[in-house]
Amino acid sequence: MADYARFMTAMITPYTADGAVNYAYARSLARHLVQTGNEGLVVTGTTGEAPLVADEEKYRLWEEVKQEVGPDVTVVAGAGTNDTRHSIELTRIAERAGADMILAVAPYYLRPPQEGLYQHFKAIAESTSLPVIVYNVPSRTGVNLTAETLLRLAEIPNIVGDKEANGDLTQTAEVMRQAPGFRIWSGNDSDNFHLWCLGAYGAISVTGHLTAGIQQRMFGHVRSGQVNEAADIHRSLLAVTRACFMNGNPSSIRYALRQFGFEIGLPRLPVVEPESAIGERIMEILRSAPLDLPDEPVVAPAHAGAPQPA
Repeated sequence: MADYARFMTAMITPYTADGAVNYAYARSLARHLVQTGNEGLVVTGTTGEAPLVADEEKYRLWEEVKQEVGPDVTVVAGAGTNDTRHSIELTRIAERAGADMILAVAPYYLRPPQEGLYQHFKAIAESTSLPVIVYNVPSRTGVNLTAETLLRLAEIPNIVGDKEANGDLTQTAEVMRQAPGFRIWSGNDSDNFHLWCLGAYGAISVTGHLTAGIQQRMFGHVRSGQVNEAADIHRSLLAVTRACFMNGNPSSIRYALRQFGFEIGLPRLPVVEPESAIGERIMEILRSAPLDLPDEPVVAPAHAGAPQPA
């Protein structure tokens, strides 16, 4: 089975004071996330506000982050939309930008039947030579990729796995049983421990902005059979996960990062920061929790790379 990054964070998209994408800070943030334990980064996923980032902005983010982290760190391009043709276009752009893998979310809002979901992902996979991870997140899309559909998708050579966020451990265990070579990345931080114990390949995390090294230790314990030690870490991180989703995602994690000194700017509408009482509660929890915070502030390099045409 090919070796892909196991623990990755879905990186937020930094903005300048006037709301433009801050590419220089994206480089710095990417480097910091790798240094704290991430083997890969998903760029312009849900946490990166993909629907609010223009195609040309996505291209430059993929290109610059890949240039920054180098060949040994996986950059996964969040290239999926609810439009198959647009998803194919973004996938081809991501390949030109140097991305290593594609993350394609189930088509949202339209709520297609299972055959439509299958055909959507099949068309994306056939448009690229890159490995593709499908993303099953019914709470956001309104549709669940069933075990039967995931097993069909697992037969497509370059669909290599599933970012699974449907919360149904029984369904996921059945997919693992019938397709042991099909990788499962946990897509809910609260499910990481449980899915890893079932044999999941890794995780694509939100709280990995703050806890990557800690979660890597938990994952290491699971893989070496030290389940009690892993469970202790899981329990210690429950409050962190709760805080990082208290006002929804990406609102909560962006707010927390700003409060910890990350110069990422305000989110783009319709995402907003939490009201003061919720924000105070988020930070009260996080300031008493185990976190992987930098010793020095994360700052942007003096010069950012020039944009390239898509």
